[in-house]
Amino acid sequence: MEIRYPNYYKRFRCIAGECPDTCCAGWEIPVDKASELRYRKARLRGTISNKEFARKLKKYVKQGRILSEDVTCPFLNQEGLCEMYLELGSEALCHTCARHPRHMEDYGNLHEIVLLLSCPEVARLVLEENDSGFYVRNLPERQGNTEGIDEELLENLLKIRELIWKWNASKEMDSNVSMALSVALAHDVQRRLHKEDLAGVQEILERYDTPVISEKFLEQWNKESSARHLLMSDFMEEFSGLETICRDWPEMLENCRLKSYYSNDSRPEIEQDKKKLFEYFVYSFVLPALYDGDVLTKVKMAVLCTMAVEELYMAEDLWSLEQRVNICHAIARQIENCDENRAQLEKFLKQEVFGARRIIDALLEGGE
Repeated sequence: MEIRYPNYYKRFRCIAGECPDTCCAGWEIPVDKASELRYRKARLRGTISNKEFARKLKKYVKQGRILSEDVTCPFLNQEGLCEMYLELGSEALCHTCARHPRHMEDYGNLHEIVLLLSCPEVARLVLEENDSGFYVRNLPERQGNTEGIDEELLENLLKIRELIWKWNASKEMDSNVSMALSVALAHDVQRRLHKEDLAGVQEILERYDTPVISEKFLEQWNKESSARHLLMSDFMEEFSGLETICRDWPEMLENCRLKSYYSNDSRPEIEQDKKKLFEYFVYSFVLPALYDGDVLTKVKMAVLCTMAVEELYMAEDLWSLEQRVNICHAIARQIENCDENRAQLEKFLKQEVFGARRIIDALLEGGE
């Protein structure tokens, strides 16, 4: 078995009460059976000295989840600290709370760890990261469950992701060009996948993996479409209709709506952050196409989420690291902390209004 981690994984530390947001609000927290049993035994044995905490355990931990009377976990105290941790110790945390913001995706003999961008401290690490990439743990003595895993499709998805990352890391290639190429690649691959033509997928990868691909691509593309404003207006309108998970999200959207969606203003932070965020979204979104075969929608989601962050940046007057972190983690919370929102967003992106051609037009608008 091979386990991959982002390079900054070991540097992550929860900053607890100093966090500008909390992961203990805005979403339902599932509780594993072992933890729920542990809480019940501790309460029934009378070993909990804090009677108010014991009362909360009985009232709020039920049916495999932590119930709440509002958007905030009932075990979050006024100092922003977890009463479960304070009263019962770190070993008493349920799996969800103990692992967050760590998330593992299982691809048979390949497991990948994601540190979720919806955590502000992870967002800071992503934006400050100068050494992109991953480190690997090889565990030859362990075997993953490969039942139902299409190894050939997985191999092709890994190649697609590597090629996208290569374009994204290129200092000679603008981030908009690399994202446009990524959408075009995913579109052409998707057509072959619909025909179950994996040999055709390999041909597409070989055609796109050439030193002059960006020059050939730009030569044949119409870059005078003026499509960016309209595309992002449509996308942000759909995004605004999703369930609110992050408390700052409605204000950010309204601020963005009141100002121009897109500006030709150019600052170094935009290009640097776009490349880092696109790498993150590609890492998080693309390989799950193994389970539904829809690599095009996954790539479009990575591209449009990156573009949406840029829109939100443009609505701000000042760009401190704190503001940029707040924007990145807010948009991620809307997707990563709500399965229904993520599913709804993928549904939107299958519509013709978010077709590959329109997205590429918007990315290359005004390009040289």
